[in-house]
Amino acid sequence: MYSSKQNKYNFFFSIIIFLALTNLNAQVALQFNSLDSLLKYAEKNSATIKTGHQQSLSAKWTKIASIGNTINLRSPFTAAWTDNTILPVSYLPAEVFGGPAGTLRSVSLGQQYVTSYGITPQLDIINVSAWARIKSAELNKQLTETNNLLAKKTLFESISASYYNVVSLQHQIKNTEQSVTAADSILLIAKNKFSQGIIREQDMNNASINLLNIQDKLVQLKLSLDQNYNNLKILCDIASESKLQINESVGNSISNSVKTGPSSLIEKQSQLQSAYLKSELNVNRLNAFAPTLSLIFNQTWQQNSNRSFTDANSNNFTSQYIGIKFTMPFPFDVNRLSANYTSKINYNIATINYMHSGLQNQISNKQLDLDYQKALSSYHTAQKINELKTINYQKSINQYNVGIISTDILLTAFTDKINAELNYSAAFAGLKYAETKININNTIQ
Repeated sequence: MYSSKQNKYNFFFSIIIFLALTNLNAQVALQFNSLDSLLKYAEKNSATIKTGHQQSLSAKWTKIASIGNTINLRSPFTAAWTDNTILPVSYLPAEVFGGPAGTLRSVSLGQQYVTSYGITPQLDIINVSAWARIKSAELNKQLTETNNLLAKKTLFESISASYYNVVSLQHQIKNTEQSVTAADSILLIAKNKFSQGIIREQDMNNASINLLNIQDKLVQLKLSLDQNYNNLKILCDIASESKLQINESVGNSISNSVKTGPSSLIEKQSQLQSAYLKSELNVNRLNAFAPTLSLIFNQTWQQNSNRSFTDANSNNFTSQYIGIKFTMPFPFDVNRLSANYTSKINYNIATINYMHSGLQNQISNKQLDLDYQKALSSYHTAQKINELKTINYQKSINQYNVGIISTDILLTAFTDKINAELNYSAAFAGLKYAETKININNTIQ
């Protein structure tokens, strides 16, 4: 009975472990049927995107702080407890105390225990440099957002490149595995022909070399596939232990009408950079020369006693003042002048880059179209060559079987077919990447 009960517990325990492991595998397995689905995942999980969000948040709070700093309200509070262990001595006319005229009497003046509290609020009425900082903070916010878009664009392009490399490599691996089988069959045929004295030993050795080359190519392709999967995990911030699977096939969704739209992200970045540095130059100039007018107020409470700090019968005094303070920077402050000249140099550099970025942006857009047209032409050519090389190989293997052509001619046809298949897969990946770059360029602006 005990054994039966124990077996029952073991059975349920095994079921629980199995379900837990199954659930764990389901959690770490990620499958993507299209590039868009992978990009959506990256947008939610990529460290690059998350960092960009934090940078935008920081720029937002910098602007809020700049608005608050226009009045620069500060209210320092001070408290002091002083024990005058030895009071200062003064000499006063003795006749004040009933002494003889013309003589002096030493008197200790002051209170031994002095407690004071003070608060001094101050706010700026006119602070020109702080007002200028608001514009600078707003431009910094816009520049940060633009930089984040460029970082996102670069990230998506990198993901696209690795994604279509995976699609291409998976297709190449599938075809190469079939080629290994075909190469093995060719070797078997060559061995039979050699045993019959139809071909030379060199021909049989060439067939063996052909098989070894195809097997090595298969190993290299699988290693390249793993590398590209690892690249995607890094780019998309996917855990290394997760299983990643791309299910798209070569030849899917080929478009012949992709066109680059008007995109000016690079030019916009340079323009904002120039405007931001110009505003920083203005801020530094105002910091160096512009005065500040502030409203100040003070309230002080003081308790004096010769007994203790907590004397209930101490003498209490209150003082108060209100006024306006005028602050003028020292015009020959070397640090301020240096910051001013540095800002001017940075602004000049940014202005040159802005003028150049307009030309760069236009040419980059045209280059995307040219790259796509080149990739499209290469794809159609590779597709047609692949079809023809496959036909040639089929004819060659038939002719070899009946002894019409030599082993060298067959192996050449076989190698040409494999290379054509690999070129076709690579051309597809190149075309899809060129197409995706245009779509990303048209979307992220």
